[in-house]
Amino acid sequence: MKTVSNYFEDFIKNKLVLQDNVFQPNLTSKLSYETAKENILKESSVLDLGCGSGVIGVLIKKKNKKIKLFCSDNHLSSIKLTKKNLAKNKITAVVKQGSLFDPWKGVKFDYIIDDVSAISSVIASKSPWFSKNIPAACGDDGTNLSIKVIKNAKKFLKKKGILQLPLLSLSNTEKVIREAKKTFSKSDVIKSEKWFLPEDLTKLRPLLMSLKSEKKISFEEKFGKIICQTSIMLCRL
Repeated sequence: MKTVSNYFEDFIKNKLVLQDNVFQPNLTSKLSYETAKENILKESSVLDLGCGSGVIGVLIKKKNKKIKLFCSDNHLSSIKLTKKNLAKNKITAVVKQGSLFDPWKGVKFDYIIDDVSAISSVIASKSPWFSKNIPAACGDDGTNLSIKVIKNAKKFLKKKGILQLPLLSLSNTEKVIREAKKTFSKSDVIKSEKWFLPEDLTKLRPLLMSLKSEKKISFEEKFGKIICQTSIMLCRL
């Protein structure tokens, strides 16, 4: 029997179209999918915010045909790719282009999956994960977009609605958690996974150490390697 991880990887390999100018699915995408699959109720209205390739939204609706799926991203290349992947997998959704919640004025959802960038822009600009075509305007501590989402999400959630947030240790996760706990009645980190910083990023060690000393990011060190962590938090009204 396939595990969730194997299913996710097989789907990306065989049933998803990817482009170099759109963010590639990664561990955060996998954990976001796993969390959403476990917590979205049938017949919910679901927003995939910052949908990128559309991987999370497509997978969620393949598992639960009854949800009403909405997808948005600020970048036209992501919108075009999401539509292509929806069509490839015979999934229907409302897809709009715009920054964060701008396309959804007057609309409310049962469940919002925040999939916008949440990494220090200093690191993003020097990493292979992003490029000039895949911006990450998150600020030095990586929290700008996450905090904007938290502050505005309540206006777009139905009663008992849920906001799902990614937390990456290459950002100031404590700052994001504080904002979530201040804004929502209940906020809990429910899924986490640690990972080694790839070898090709070891050249960034001096930069990472500097950002860590300024408390803009956090990570562990073990056996001479940098260990990062990705978590998913659920925020409930």
